[in-house]
Amino acid sequence: MRRTFGFIAAIAVVMMLASCGEESPYPGFKKMDNGAYMKFYNKGGSDVTPRLGDEVTIEMAQYFNDSLLFSTADDKPMSLVLTEPDFKGDVVDGLLMMHVGDSARLLVPADSVLTILLQMEEVPEEYVGKPIFYDLKLISVKPSEELEAEHMALLDSLKREEEAYLKPLHDDANNKLTESGLVIMELSGKGKTAQMGDYVNFDFTVCTAQGDTIMNSFGVEPVEMQYGEEFIGEGVTEAIGMVPEGGMMRFVVPSSLAFDSVGYEEFILPYTPLVMRLKMNKVMDKETYEKHKAAEEAKQAAEKERLKNKESQAIADYIKSNSITEQPTESGLYILNREEGEGNVAQWGDEVAVHYVLRNLKGEPIESSYDYGRPMVFTVGGGEMIHAIDEALMTMAPGAKVTLLTPSELAFGEFDLGESLPPYSPLIIDLELVEIK
Repeated sequence: MRRTFGFIAAIAVVMMLASCGEESPYPGFKKMDNGAYMKFYNKGGSDVTPRLGDEVTIEMAQYFNDSLLFSTADDKPMSLVLTEPDFKGDVVDGLLMMHVGDSARLLVPADSVLTILLQMEEVPEEYVGKPIFYDLKLISVKPSEELEAEHMALLDSLKREEEAYLKPLHDDANNKLTESGLVIMELSGKGKTAQMGDYVNFDFTVCTAQGDTIMNSFGVEPVEMQYGEEFIGEGVTEAIGMVPEGGMMRFVVPSSLAFDSVGYEEFILPYTPLVMRLKMNKVMDKETYEKHKAAEEAKQAAEKERLKNKESQAIADYIKSNSITEQPTESGLYILNREEGEGNVAQWGDEVAVHYVLRNLKGEPIESSYDYGRPMVFTVGGGEMIHAIDEALMTMAPGAKVTLLTPSELAFGEFDLGESLPPYSPLIIDLELVEIK
């Protein structure tokens, strides 16, 4: 199982880090030979210790000050393979100092987590030297040799499963077997086929031998590419050149022509044959493709202009029907229904907490910070929020509330957020500046 505690620690620290009483709460902790600061609660009496490459099963709870950040208590114990420590004295170093059955507390400086795991250039002064505690119990150790043996046994089993799946396909006289090993079960169409350098437009599905869909473009978006570019693997590249324009092919790609004995992350196991269907929509030479692209770009530009004109009319209609007299800012933003706050207005680079509600011009809700139960905290101008919110905040003091009539170029532009907010849709934003940090 892939190590996850570093990521959990990083996220937890960012979300819940708070002030701590003592600056150096190291009394009671022993510095181990590898740099880990540890306090043992219980010795299990075993002589089994883990090594790098071994898989350990542990119970773990993570604390900052008195706050529990993460725990396995409500779930099953965590299993992970020990790799090189991210920094001296981290959780891996702590586990390397333990025996099976031991319970211990590990102390890790928060600034190590922030600078190394989160890659912060500078640690806030209030966090420097403050500790994160890990309560650890080492339940079991599986040696790397045993892991390797299990892995090899799994590979052998998967390889035999693939061979058993392919054999009847090879023996079926209705199937065609190419020299490389592709199994062609169905091929239709009489159009031209792609030559190297041509451009192709096609739809496809990829399934496992058990029928589970891994990838699919039908009804989503076809693939358009130059024939000869790598796509999934050499087996699929070969298949693309076999399907005539307007035709369809159903075929099996053996793992040797796809992801072989490696697989692809957690999605495709090693020795997985791919069952595919490919429909060739278009085969184009370079000149035809360039004309096709130019026509597509012209069509998209015309549609973009149409949507922009539609947006301008929608904003004008909204202004008229709501008797809006306010003038827009230079960017085109309308700041309406102002309720003044108190103090200085927010500035570029300030960290602020805000509540917001996003609606379309029909008044239908899109998103609200109230649904999260807390204000949204971010840096003004940091690229975390849409431009309209950044601009409006620099006119607002804490406690201020405004409603914004927002053109799409200051919101989500050409992005399609579904039926309630298609591309080039203006937005209504109710915005409250809760606090300037």
